[in-house]
Amino acid sequence: MAAGQVFAREDAMTIAQPARAEGAKPAGAILELRNVSKSYGAVRALRGVSFRVARGEIHAILGENGAGKSTTLKIINGEIEPDEGEVLVGGAVTLARDRKAGDIAMVHQELAVFSNMSVAENIFVGRMPRRNGRIDIARLHARAAELLRLFGLNIDTREILRSLTPGQQQIVEILRAVESDASLLILDEPTSGLNNHEAETLLSLIRRLRDGGHTILYVSHRLHEVLDVADHITVLRDGQYVETLANDGINEGDLIRRMVGRDLGPGVAANSAMLADAPVAFAVRGLSMAGQFHDMQLEVRQGEIVGVFGLEGSGAEQFSQAIFGIVPPSSGRIELNGRPIRDLSPASLMHSGMSYLNGNRKEAGLYMERSVAENISAPILDRLSRWGLVDRRKVLERAQEDIRRFAIRVPGPEGLPQQLSGGNQQKVMVSACLATDPKVIVLNEPTRGVDVGAKAEVHEAARAEAAKGKALLVFSSDLPELLRLAHRIVIMRSNRLAGEIRGVEMTEEAVMALAAGDR
Repeated sequence: MAAGQVFAREDAMTIAQPARAEGAKPAGAILELRNVSKSYGAVRALRGVSFRVARGEIHAILGENGAGKSTTLKIINGEIEPDEGEVLVGGAVTLARDRKAGDIAMVHQELAVFSNMSVAENIFVGRMPRRNGRIDIARLHARAAELLRLFGLNIDTREILRSLTPGQQQIVEILRAVESDASLLILDEPTSGLNNHEAETLLSLIRRLRDGGHTILYVSHRLHEVLDVADHITVLRDGQYVETLANDGINEGDLIRRMVGRDLGPGVAANSAMLADAPVAFAVRGLSMAGQFHDMQLEVRQGEIVGVFGLEGSGAEQFSQAIFGIVPPSSGRIELNGRPIRDLSPASLMHSGMSYLNGNRKEAGLYMERSVAENISAPILDRLSRWGLVDRRKVLERAQEDIRRFAIRVPGPEGLPQQLSGGNQQKVMVSACLATDPKVIVLNEPTRGVDVGAKAEVHEAARAEAAKGKALLVFSSDLPELLRLAHRIVIMRSNRLAGEIRGVEMTEEAVMALAAGDR
């Protein structure tokens, strides 16, 4: 077995021992970019980017959405060719087709799985173990089970993938890349769909792969993860190389300043005590859904931002959908401004002054084939129409106004969401969510997969709505986000309300103690 190989091709089922001494660094660069540039029409995605990645290290690439990370990864992976510059792999200049067919494996942020195939088939697709010309089913499932055990997952390898959680599906895709035994493994936002335990397990596995001689190119917006796992960090901004840093004594503030070119303020929400006497704008009274959540009680006052946090399986995701009528609750009621809502459907709730930001912008949040202007205006077409005909001029004017308001980086209102970075797609969604001027706003994972700059802008928009007297309910798996944004946090555990924390008691430790059942 070659140095650094993860899994033998026959029956050996364990990660290889480190191919180098503890703390030693293999010499030489496995990857080097020299003055790489790439344009898409009039848009310069990359301008003269140069950096090196040492063999056998974890090298992170950071930057805001639109900084050029995705284009850089596609060039390295051989999906596209740069307009200018060179890409060296192992010291040799390569073409895109060489890299595509070479010793590089990439896990994209968007899942690329086969939902109608089994877990084992997904892991070994294209590389099924064979015996006498036939697929060796027993060995296929035995090897898949060993890989899953690395994550502490007790999943039936014959399980059809569509039945797994999104986080579990993402782990399966990562394991497919790991099993390929590529010398250079590219992970693009690998923990975005994972819970805390899964993310910690993945980071541990990444370290073991590095110690076995593999090189990991790691992209994440979770700066604490980057600082926890990376050996070196390369920062891009506006399509240009900024700096490569050794991960030695730097902190999140250092990285943010290099990524956005400025300091981001603390952005702490106002004291919740100031809102204690404000009228209740939104209330949940005994809401239940069989097998999902039970007897939920919740109030949100005018001008208040309330966070909802729960670990995977807590029922928080189903609760977020039920309060907007996406899935029907079995009992209980919802009140807006003290009045019960009889028709618990999205259309009725929107008509009553409520809006909802979906947590999945790809599948349920945006019309990817329609323009940015059409997406922003979709909830208020009746206000932009006359005699049943949409006033195109008003649609474009409204879009231009929100493009400026939310600093959406788009060539123009006619641009398509699929052409935008994740952060700018998210800001288009937020714009559409707020278009109706709602009194109650439910935000589900409002900044998933976006950079620190876009996150700050989304948070600023949320605080601005609260300052107008709107009531906001924010569901997020990003606990630091809720601690930064919310006046108070309610915690779900085992499909029930576990407790509430506010004020100076709002710490990660206190929230996790309730979420995990330690209090």
